Amino acid sequence: MVTDSTADLPPSWGQRYGIEVVPLRVLFGEESFRDRVDLDEAEFFARLSKARRLPTTSAPSPGDFAAVYERLGRDCDGVISIHIGAQLSGTVEAARLGAESVPGLRVEVVDTRSVTMCVGFLCRLAAEAPSLDQALALVGERLPKLGIIALLDTLRYIEMGGRVGRAQAFLGTVLDLKPILGVSDGVISPLDRVRTRSRGTERILSLLLEAAPLEQVAVMHGNAQAEAEELGRRIESVLPALEVQVAALGTVLATHTGPGALGLAYIKS
Repeated sequence: MVTDSTADLPPSWGQRYGIEVVPLRVLFGEESFRDRVDLDEAEFFARLSKARRLPTTSAPSPGDFAAVYERLGRDCDGVISIHIGAQLSGTVEAARLGAESVPGLRVEVVDTRSVTMCVGFLCRLAAEAPSLDQALALVGERLPKLGIIALLDTLRYIEMGGRVGRAQAFLGTVLDLKPILGVSDGVISPLDRVRTRSRGTERILSLLLEAAPLEQVAVMHGNAQAEAEELGRRIESVLPALEVQVAALGTVLATHTGPGALGLAYIKS
């Protein structure tokens, strides 16, 4: 099976579950870096802190996907390819075009209308399924149950990337408040805003608990490992049946969230 680098898979998952990851790219001026391949998170934030202009991002090309599908097609009859939402990136369209250029191989491209570990959880689910049809069914059942809650230090980065959607209404009055955003059906929307980071952490935790019962939860972060681990421990203490994943946002998503982002990706039961 195939996904893209915005799935933010834990490092061990690719090999354990046989998941191929096609990287998006981050561009600092004329320099182009493949997400998590040429540039890791620490290097990215070091560059970002010194950059005069914010980096931009780009989706993989159809040819990038076609090359992966062709290689996988030598050993299998079909591929499921699970990706960041089409309203957030051109990655799904590139995957579809890539699939069309590989005749004779069944490629099922899934638009999750979501991002980060919501995509990652679906990849693991599909990889564990005994057949392609069952993988599609299991993934399809969960698409309406995906949720993301994100606490940002600022809207600056997501605004510059043009991904704010209805959160645009915040921009005139947000001042120094910390925005809390959600992703629903591929659209980024405002959920709340708070004055301090500690209140923001409490608020995203309360929003998560309102969504319970939950099947999967991950805590995502942009250069905020200690806070993410502490939040993960708190979630496990109140939802002890869950194993909470803690993972860093890749460089492409961190371009749009900025440093200090703290988020929750989940699947409802």
